[in-house]
Amino acid sequence: MRSETSTPQDDPTSSSRSFIETARRRQLIDAAVATVNEVGYHRASLAEIGRRAGIVKSAIGYYFSSKEALLLELVQEAFTALGESVLGAVSGREGATARLRAYAEAYLAHVDAHRHAIAAAVEVVVSHRTADGTPLYLVEDEEDTALLRSILTAGMDEGVFRRMPVAVVTGLVEAVLDRAITVVQRDPRADLGDLRSHAVPFLLRSLGAGDE
Repeated sequence: MRSETSTPQDDPTSSSRSFIETARRRQLIDAAVATVNEVGYHRASLAEIGRRAGIVKSAIGYYFSSKEALLLELVQEAFTALGESVLGAVSGREGATARLRAYAEAYLAHVDAHRHAIAAAVEVVVSHRTADGTPLYLVEDEEDTALLRSILTAGMDEGVFRRMPVAVVTGLVEAVLDRAITVVQRDPRADLGDLRSHAVPFLLRSLGAGDE
């Protein structure tokens, strides 16, 4: 997910960035996570973020061109890290059942371990609108679900998952896994142990694969 307001200075992959600049951007993103979780997207001003980061508002413009650029990088970073976690877990696994189990376990574990960043990112996605007024969470990007769709399609082709429309089953799996995000948004200190223990067997049984 890329912001329509992105500029070269907002590019997190810039090879010319200094160690100090990288550290400052990290500090601001961490402060943005805390601010969004405490006061919400609309009240998370640059002044509020800067106060938590210990950086004056006027200096933030050196690192990010706007509040939107900062918060959209927060989103990009949070969901890129989540994607890398599930991709790493799935890589090398053979068979759709093993791959789906690895995907789901890694997804839930990542949300559990990085709950504050994920909760803040979801708050931004729900609240931010693109230049044409579309809520960010309604912007479709097939790349976001490509790995999950490939696992589910392979499982149906192998005959180990119950056959149904790919869009339907993908949405159902996402809904189960995203329950973890809803829980930590409601209570940042919530214990996800029971959900993590039961969600994966539930998914596999629902797909007709069992949980062995």
